[in-house]
Amino acid sequence: MDLVFRVRKSDASARLSDLKTKSGTLTLPEFFPVYNPNKPVVTPKEMKEMGIRALITNSYIIYKSEELRRRALELGIHSLLGFDGIVMTDSGAYQIYRYGDVEISNREILEFQHAIGSDIGSILDVPMSSEISRAEAEKGVMRTLKNAEEWSELKDGLKGTLWVGTPQGSIHTDLVEYSSRRIRELDFDYNGVGSLKVALERYDFTLQAKHFLLVRSILKSGKPFHFWGIGHPSTFAFFAALGADSFDSAAYALYAEQGRYMTPHGTLQLEDIEEFPCSCPVCTRYTPKEVRELPREDRTRLIARHNLYVSISEIRKVREAIRGEWLWELVQERARFHPKLYAALDYVLKSWGDLLEVREPFSKSSGLQYSGPETFFRPEVVRARERLRSLSFERYVVRKLYGRVPVGLKYVYPFGQTVFPYEEDPADEPSDEELVSSLLSYQYHPSLSELGKGASIRRSKRTGMPREVLRNGITIGFIRPSDGMFVPTLQGGEQMLRILPSPRSRVCVKERFEETVARGTTVFVKFVEWADPLIRPKSEVLVVNSRDELLATGKAILSGREYGDFDGNHPFILIRRHKLPREA
Repeated sequence: MDLVFRVRKSDASARLSDLKTKSGTLTLPEFFPVYNPNKPVVTPKEMKEMGIRALITNSYIIYKSEELRRRALELGIHSLLGFDGIVMTDSGAYQIYRYGDVEISNREILEFQHAIGSDIGSILDVPMSSEISRAEAEKGVMRTLKNAEEWSELKDGLKGTLWVGTPQGSIHTDLVEYSSRRIRELDFDYNGVGSLKVALERYDFTLQAKHFLLVRSILKSGKPFHFWGIGHPSTFAFFAALGADSFDSAAYALYAEQGRYMTPHGTLQLEDIEEFPCSCPVCTRYTPKEVRELPREDRTRLIARHNLYVSISEIRKVREAIRGEWLWELVQERARFHPKLYAALDYVLKSWGDLLEVREPFSKSSGLQYSGPETFFRPEVVRARERLRSLSFERYVVRKLYGRVPVGLKYVYPFGQTVFPYEEDPADEPSDEELVSSLLSYQYHPSLSELGKGASIRRSKRTGMPREVLRNGITIGFIRPSDGMFVPTLQGGEQMLRILPSPRSRVCVKERFEETVARGTTVFVKFVEWADPLIRPKSEVLVVNSRDELLATGKAILSGREYGDFDGNHPFILIRRHKLPREA
């Protein structure tokens, strides 16, 4: 089947998205618990009852068992597991890491995954530790790419399964870049990023983040990113904020075998717990003392179930944070509980800010909460300070996060929605002209400040807040209550176009789609001739034709730097106002 991946909302670099598979549509970000049929600590049936919608199992383990292989081929992987959700299969790559090789060819494992009905399959790549030599890394990269190229030759016969391509190279940056460029060219359905073994066991989250962001910077943005082996719930928010769309791990079971009890903030030892700090079904039914006194197998099973409940709860919280646009606050909270996670957050904000800013929504409906010194380096904060440098107005207030802010931006995101300890909201009120000039200059371009001259504002009778913007008696736009942003009317858009330098805030559609868009149809990626690369999710944009004539106004779903990586049927701009009436 062709990839259908649709981004619905963004926050930080995370995407709340829908991924269509042959077994149903999956909402990402998601966590795939690993199920080992040889060690069924928690069964797939139990997982489904707990709320798990997708899992991953090892196709090589199934293939190696004559009985499991026969049943998988006869019944299909879903019936074999007793799981009607979405099933992803690993290829045996982990066995290569552990034992050096596997007794199956890449072609055989590809065809086997397809034959048993995997929703998402993977090539036989070569996972690497952070301590592998360059010579071994080169060898592994070459084998991975050879197998990736073989998949490309076979892919027409493997349709229906979504395939993951994972670059390799360990800490050797040039190898990772080379491998990533080749994987991009081969055009897999799903981008994979391999966590670096050893470093992961040492909680070196900085190295993991660096590796993930390097790969992400090269692979196509229009496909989901799976981060192999990331399984502790305390890290889900952080890696989702960097752009990971899914994770997998057996840690829930491996930790349980060691008596390790997961929480969203870290791990506790069962022997040290007097009261369970959780209200999942396991923790409400048993006391720590009762669990400790159980036989080892029963004890392991209960802790594993708890660990899964915590993982489910955390990935749901991540999705809700994206919906509510407070993901960075969640990331900062989680980082406070682990020094190495905090170090990784500090590193990515200071070293990868440009990449993170590309997906950062231009505005948010939630407030920006100061959560520590790293807040100064959040992408939307840095972007706001940079935009302020190009503005020149008479009256300013000083804000601790942003420096000198024009009074006219009092109600505009992020300035008017920032909560900073011991900082009072500025008392000065902007005049109508100040507000409109400052807002248009900040949101679009300094040249639009002249539209503020002679502008007037109608305010809400109930709240007194600015709502409608008029100029010479014409309504040129409205001020959105949630974030103070300017939403232009068609008349306002026409006036803006006469002043705005091209290509600022524009999306130009191809000639054959002009009338379709002018009648109010969503602007899909395939409609677009070019777009302003500075457009970000939630930017208000002007949709034009090649003659720079206004067709419509709308709101961006994707970034102007990334939209071209998405398939042609992905929405790019949701139309607000359009020049021609809709057809009956």
